[in-house]
Amino acid sequence: MQTNDIIKDISFLYELSLSIGQSLDLKENCRRFLDTLMSIKNIEFGGVWIRNSYISFTEQEHGLKAVYSHPIIKLENCSICNSNFIDRCFASQNSFSCILTQKISNEIGFKVKEGGAITFFQLREIGFLVLYSSSEKRIWSQIDQTKLKNILDKFSVSIQACISHTTSVQDLITITETKKELEKAKKEAEESEKLKSAFLSNISHEIRTPINAMVGFSNLLSDNNLNKNQRDGFINHISDNGKKLLKLINNLIDVSKMETNQLAIQKENFVLNPIITDLYKVFETSHRLNKSLELRLVLPKNSEEFSINSDKNKIVQILENLIDNAIKFTTKGIIEIGYFIEDKTNPIFYIKDTGIGISSENQHVIFDLFRQGESSSTRKFEGSGIGLTLCKKMVQLLEGEIWFDSKIEIGSNFYFKVHNLGQSNLKLLRESSDKFECRIEGSGVKSIDYTNRNILIAEDVKSNFNYLNAIIELTDANVIWARNGRDAIEICQANDPQIDLVLMDMRMPEIGGLDAIKQIKAINNRIPVIVQTAFTFNNEKEECFKAGANEFITKPIDPHKLMEVLQKFL
Repeated sequence: MQTNDIIKDISFLYELSLSIGQSLDLKENCRRFLDTLMSIKNIEFGGVWIRNSYISFTEQEHGLKAVYSHPIIKLENCSICNSNFIDRCFASQNSFSCILTQKISNEIGFKVKEGGAITFFQLREIGFLVLYSSSEKRIWSQIDQTKLKNILDKFSVSIQACISHTTSVQDLITITETKKELEKAKKEAEESEKLKSAFLSNISHEIRTPINAMVGFSNLLSDNNLNKNQRDGFINHISDNGKKLLKLINNLIDVSKMETNQLAIQKENFVLNPIITDLYKVFETSHRLNKSLELRLVLPKNSEEFSINSDKNKIVQILENLIDNAIKFTTKGIIEIGYFIEDKTNPIFYIKDTGIGISSENQHVIFDLFRQGESSSTRKFEGSGIGLTLCKKMVQLLEGEIWFDSKIEIGSNFYFKVHNLGQSNLKLLRESSDKFECRIEGSGVKSIDYTNRNILIAEDVKSNFNYLNAIIELTDANVIWARNGRDAIEICQANDPQIDLVLMDMRMPEIGGLDAIKQIKAINNRIPVIVQTAFTFNNEKEECFKAGANEFITKPIDPHKLMEVLQKFL
């Protein structure tokens, strides 16, 4: 061998050795080695296969996987499921070079089926390396293969180091994640134990309190010197505490049924107004002495015969718990009980109060079992902490949903609806034209003829749009529906047809109501924009007017109030 060739080989092997172990990342390590080898030897394809048994967190126990190849387009399949062929090839040799055959190509998933020179080098027991050239003259001689033996041994060691590093990192990640999960589980378990302990302590207090009153007043009744008024008063105390205890026991039984999925429903047809009215009378009578708190009942007009098909007892229980909560947390102001009708058949029940409200920190847990706004021994409000949990579970059993909005020191509004099986005998606003005209005249509206007027309703909830549309269509106005704020802006911008008034919801996808009002007013400040929303906080109302709104009406929307607003701006 000539001196120049020896120098070239030494230089090549030295440069190749420098490319080994430059990274603990397996792919990066293989890339640097192969790129150096391929660039010096003008090789067209190179790849490294590793046995799956050495690869961490793989589902495959047998076979091999190409962890790096260049160019990757040369491979049809990166996996070798059966390694028998490779094992036989390396049974008596560490490397070999030959003309590529279709059998070899199929075994390693190579796209080139035949022709050219392919060379295999064993990487100890962990896998192998492949080099390919399209020229059959590039078959490596035994001498050339031997020259690479020491370098490839070092490369094999570097690959093992990469695999060990990856395994260690993965193990560390797994240990860290497991530790975090254990800490989270421990924290949740401790929190659950605290909640259960607080719940049991609270329940003990809630049960003993009425029992103590019942036993105490029962003993006092044995006094023969009591006059009739005193005796009647003691009997009332016993009766009231007995009802309170019975309600608590019924809730506890329902919680037990709920936990074992035995809380059944029994649907029937019933007229809605009597049960709402009876509930109102019961609560109104029991809290009549509190002159600073007003209970208000609001029922839809002409809803005397409105009936639904549902579980009457469950709806009563839901309403009782929600009204109880409202009264418990409202010392003065107004509690409004009622419902409005969606799509002419589906009642949306609501209980609004001007109480202490729910802090943002507690809003996400108020429906959880064993949760209360406060659970310390100095808490101001009594209660078991299971009422809202039962409400949510019962609403879900009735295939409905429950939601709320609340703000500290302003109040809370709770809403719920059940599966839409309403059987309505109510014809919203229109039993007859004469009666409708009378009601409109009584509300002070002089005209309801809005022919050729275009009213845009921006509302993402279809049922809410249908309700507004049912009212407005009686005026012969043309109603246009925008499903979000962006659509509303684009319709006003196109001005085809020309919009005469916009009814704008606040909570919508794409663009919210506030931003939509600002942009519509920027397009045409003369278009009246009426905000219609379920949120009634003062700050939101001020923000709407600052954005350019002309009027503000709250849900549930009274048809006559809506007509008055339309008359004001059209």
